[in-house]
Amino acid sequence: MNGLFGDIIFEPIIPIPVMAVFCVVLIIFKRRGITPYIRQILTVLLLFVINLRPMYPADNIRVQSQKMDLNVIIVVDDTISMLGDDQDGYETRLDRAKADMYYLIENLPGSKFSIMCFNNNTHVLTPLTDSVDYLHNAVDSIYPLSPTYATGTNISICYETLEDMVDEASEYENTQTVVFILSDGENTDGGSLCSFTGFEDDIAGGAVLGYGTERGGHMNYYDSLHDRWEQVVDYTHIPSTEAVTKLDESNLRSIADDLGVSYVYMNSENPLAPVVEAIREDYLADPEEQFRQGYKDIYYVFVAPLVLLVSYEFISLKRRG
Repeated sequence: MNGLFGDIIFEPIIPIPVMAVFCVVLIIFKRRGITPYIRQILTVLLLFVINLRPMYPADNIRVQSQKMDLNVIIVVDDTISMLGDDQDGYETRLDRAKADMYYLIENLPGSKFSIMCFNNNTHVLTPLTDSVDYLHNAVDSIYPLSPTYATGTNISICYETLEDMVDEASEYENTQTVVFILSDGENTDGGSLCSFTGFEDDIAGGAVLGYGTERGGHMNYYDSLHDRWEQVVDYTHIPSTEAVTKLDESNLRSIADDLGVSYVYMNSENPLAPVVEAIREDYLADPEEQFRQGYKDIYYVFVAPLVLLVSYEFISLKRRG
């Protein structure tokens, strides 16, 4: 809420309608005597103004920030198999992968992130950036192609783009690069997995994260053309059956070995936490005090008279008692 009094803005703590009702109730219970009732009204008005939380623009807002001289490259599989529903609670693999991406963004503060997804082709969703809103919007936008357009999965398709991203990140001086690959490891195009060696010396850490189960799961996708949910069907069998996608850890472990990072199976707990904590210990700098443009609270100006009024009322009650 802003623009009411020039540059002053208001960020109410309690919604204004709720606070207004509360204040009206306080005023209805009128005290005896004109002077006590005036003090009562002043007390209520001060409460109302403090709740508005008025602020004014300032150039010297003091903040504590932590910086990580780190480039984080996230590669996420957004093929149709990532809609497999074999995560705990029938959550899809992609839903869990997105949650883990948010976790990385939030727990590696000050890092620059680049996000890439792959299906029929590779797509770099964000260049290296530290804009959390931009990154969250990119993660939100990830969704597999319809089976009508999907041509089969092979993780190898992301190799060349990933190599280019690592090369670009390595050009930053005094900055290390970590890589996270999120996938179920399933190759369905009949091709073999390529070697991911060649740029492992430019990577300082990270992990390959595996999603899904060996038993497999079914896939349901949203058909935007017909505005309905459909189940992926396997037409290689006669009669056709519900398609099943299964975790392939051998491919994921192979990629992890090539890159010199750990493989982590993403189960119901949070096995990603130790990996992130190790990175934080190595690269998270001490908090730095900085000044930036922003808004300063001025509600405390109204706290002092409120305290005086309340103190006066308390002392008066004690004397009368």
